Amino acid sequence: MNRMKTLSTSFMAVAAFSSLLAGCSSGDQGAAKQPSAAGGDAGSVLNASGFPIVNSEVSMRVFGCKDPNQAAWKDVLVLKEYEKKSGIKMVYEETPTQGCAEKRNLLFASNELPDVFLRADLSNTDISKYGMQEQMLIPLEGLIDKYAPNLKKLFDQYPEAKKSVTATDGHIYSLPVLRLQAAGRGDKIWINQDWLTKLNLKEPTNIDELLTVLRAFRDQDPNGNGKKDEIPLGLRDPGMVFTTFAGSFGLDHQLGTNANIDGGKVKLWVGDDRYKELLMFLNKLYAEKLLYADFYSQDLPKWRSNLSQALYGMFFIYASDPFTKVENQFAGMAPVKGPHGDQMLSTGSPLASPIGTFAITNVNKNPEAAIRWVDYFYSEEGSRFFNYGVEGQTYSMQSGKPVLADSIKNDPRGMMAALGQVNLVPGGGFPTIIVDDIVLSERTKEVSAVSEPFTSKMMYGAPIFDQEATDTIVPIKADLDKFVQESAIKFILGEMSFDKWDEYTATLKKMKIDQLEQAYQKAFDAMNKS
Repeated sequence: MNRMKTLSTSFMAVAAFSSLLAGCSSGDQGAAKQPSAAGGDAGSVLNASGFPIVNSEVSMRVFGCKDPNQAAWKDVLVLKEYEKKSGIKMVYEETPTQGCAEKRNLLFASNELPDVFLRADLSNTDISKYGMQEQMLIPLEGLIDKYAPNLKKLFDQYPEAKKSVTATDGHIYSLPVLRLQAAGRGDKIWINQDWLTKLNLKEPTNIDELLTVLRAFRDQDPNGNGKKDEIPLGLRDPGMVFTTFAGSFGLDHQLGTNANIDGGKVKLWVGDDRYKELLMFLNKLYAEKLLYADFYSQDLPKWRSNLSQALYGMFFIYASDPFTKVENQFAGMAPVKGPHGDQMLSTGSPLASPIGTFAITNVNKNPEAAIRWVDYFYSEEGSRFFNYGVEGQTYSMQSGKPVLADSIKNDPRGMMAALGQVNLVPGGGFPTIIVDDIVLSERTKEVSAVSEPFTSKMMYGAPIFDQEATDTIVPIKADLDKFVQESAIKFILGEMSFDKWDEYTATLKKMKIDQLEQAYQKAFDAMNKS
């Protein structure tokens, strides 16, 4: 049972229930007071459109979390140039990522609020507690309608994005990253094309063909080194059990959890027969030594070492950063068709993700100017400016597309460190649209394009629950997550027989999975109120 001791330890990190859970709200605070249209003296300082945003000096105090690759924000090229363009002086108080959450929480607790939280990694809990309950973060939807035409247009075009950032009281308290490029949303399916070619095999299209290919990878020495060191299928961690092949069994990943949405009804599927079939399939792979034996241990350095040596025949990953030297050995593939004809990739994230990248506090005297400041980055022009900097200085246009200067791409410190002098791209989390992800390699985009037609057309993010719902579901969700994760590994490793399935589902009922499902249904219904 040493494996299960390892699992229990590693699971504690997996079960960190951060993105789902919300803070507090009382029932009569759903109609939180909107800031006035003029925002005090806004009428006298705000230009209605264009640049500069203001016609007299405006300064705002900004708090955020600084990635290690970023320069001091006052020295970042894009932020310096935008200050000249906008006329708004942002006084940045960035804090290193490690320790940033503690500093942010202290600002809330002491009521020493900045004017703006920017790239401050606000969680759903923070948004609910400090927006819905404490009203330290102001509602933004009125400001968006009146002063943020770029973001308003995007919310009209992508209603699921607006729903993902709308709390259950109907207000929007924070703004997201909007990933318009599908390649920027979730893991892709990679297969070792060199191995397929050597073994004269085609990419598998269904479960049976997948088993044939994986067995050939295991037995026929496709890397030609005379060793049996090939790993047919390289799942990275226990959480991948619930995403990678789930779509082939008709299982989606909606609302930030293991849920399908069908006809407006939310279904948590971790007790369903389709999920049982998925676990039986993974158990078969493990028993035949087709699945990476240590997938449940969460030893990421070891997994990446195998990846960089091209020891995997098939795997799922977001981008090729950890294996760029061998990325051309791999190609993209569509998800395999499952036993019931399902063919879906459910590893993706919502279009709006993360959602806590920008918020305006109740001490801000010019919220209209602040929303206009951020709205520029939700335009294609503003997105290009944020991602690439100044044309002729940090990038050039080639065949109609921006291309980073060689001095940045080939910087001896590494591209991300060089880019951190230009913008806040390293580490992500800046409120903008991502039209063409600057971090993704061309090979990654090619791989993504193969499976994009099989992704969910509508992805809903984790709900921002109110206090009442949170108090009910937090203990239920935490206990269920732990039980489901541990049970999944036991089933796959063969440490628990599938004869115990009825006992497993009965335990889910006792742990109040039905009540949890009802909470998600209520939150989903609130998202979809007109």
